[in-house]
Amino acid sequence: MVRIAITGPECCGKSTLAKWLGENLFDSKVVTEYARQYLCDKGDAYEYNKEDILTIARKTAAYLTKAFKSNIDALIVDTDFYVLDVWWNEKYGDHNPEIIEMKHSYDFDLYLLCLPDLPWEEDPLRENPDDRERLYQIYHQELIKDGRTVEVVRGTGEERMSNILAKILRRFPKLMTEED
Repeated sequence: MVRIAITGPECCGKSTLAKWLGENLFDSKVVTEYARQYLCDKGDAYEYNKEDILTIARKTAAYLTKAFKSNIDALIVDTDFYVLDVWWNEKYGDHNPEIIEMKHSYDFDLYLLCLPDLPWEEDPLRENPDDRERLYQIYHQELIKDGRTVEVVRGTGEERMSNILAKILRRFPKLMTEED
């Protein structure tokens, strides 16, 4: 199984890319972002706290543990522990040891780091419209520091999707779509 994590700052196309790859890679499964589901269930007026982020991290870990046992060719994960670590650090000014442990416990073959070159879309769950580039640099530095294999996702529309698909298929040719 090829394991692909999609990461990056808010509103950079992670969920759209995950869904698109799930539809275009042969024998794939997508693990959707749990944070959005969790926070939507709490309602727009809810103010999350540290325990909420830990709950999200633990549930994400449970989903990944199950998904890693799947008998599929490709696992695509929309939002990984790097997102949770950066989120925690930005909100609380430090790193949570449990999230750090999770970040290093789940091994991905490829990280797709989404450049924030898409227009900002207003959303009650989003918090950082003005510093996405700074946050992108944090993600990039952390991934490189940890020795992760990274492909940067850039551009818009179909070109964005087909460019990253071509990069994935060059690395992992067995993931060709059914039409190929």
